[in-house]
Amino acid sequence: MKNLLYRSGIILLLLPLAGCGGAKVLKKPEPLAVTQSLSTDSDKTLSATLDWIIFRDGPGTWAKNVDWDEYMIGVQNVSGDSLQITNIIVVDSLGTQIEPRQDRKELVKGSKETKRRYTGEGLRVKAGVSGGVLVGAGVVAAAGTSGLGAAAMAGGGAAAGAAAVVVLVPVLAVGGAFRGINNSRVNNQIESRQTLLPIVLEKEEKKNLVLFFPLSPSPQRLEISYVDRRGNHTLIVDTQAALDGLHLVQAKE
Repeated sequence: MKNLLYRSGIILLLLPLAGCGGAKVLKKPEPLAVTQSLSTDSDKTLSATLDWIIFRDGPGTWAKNVDWDEYMIGVQNVSGDSLQITNIIVVDSLGTQIEPRQDRKELVKGSKETKRRYTGEGLRVKAGVSGGVLVGAGVVAAAGTSGLGAAAMAGGGAAAGAAAVVVLVPVLAVGGAFRGINNSRVNNQIESRQTLLPIVLEKEEKKNLVLFFPLSPSPQRLEISYVDRRGNHTLIVDTQAALDGLHLVQAKE
């Protein structure tokens, strides 16, 4: 079979699909230096800051093609007693309460649910798009032509000049294996970076939390639930100004 293909001038070019779509850990992520919190609020017991959000192609990103957000939150117990933070949710621009997710699969699933919900309201969601303060125009890089695809096309032209036929053969098994490896690496990063709730804050203790959420367009606020010896409480951190337009595609006028 191999000799027959060679004699016929047919070149089989295996084109794995590993590079097409899906999240992938970057080899050299850009370091993130946060000099000022995006939003802050406090009550008599708890102080909280939203320090940053790592989103698709934004500052601090460590993976490409992500469809979720990584919230970096600072909390400090400002009371004389210990407390326990039991949950943190994001409330998006439609008023939907969005819970944090612990793995890549659940994050992707949640983001798909968000897109369907917004489509039903006549709104379009795209990871990383923002018209607000957090990110300026041009921050989100446009996807270019795949280097592998361009090389394959160039090779096809050269082969045609040599009276040979280039057949692009997608190798689904190989592509699927690479996607599985990439997904596993991304998931390992999510698991190692995240903070699992609940957590305890002792008197005057301060902690930095990292939580992953499905896409939450133009989020209005964070709701931080905690309990102390006086009962259950919720601290609201307003995010409207800082995150205005995040993930929402603006309608053309």
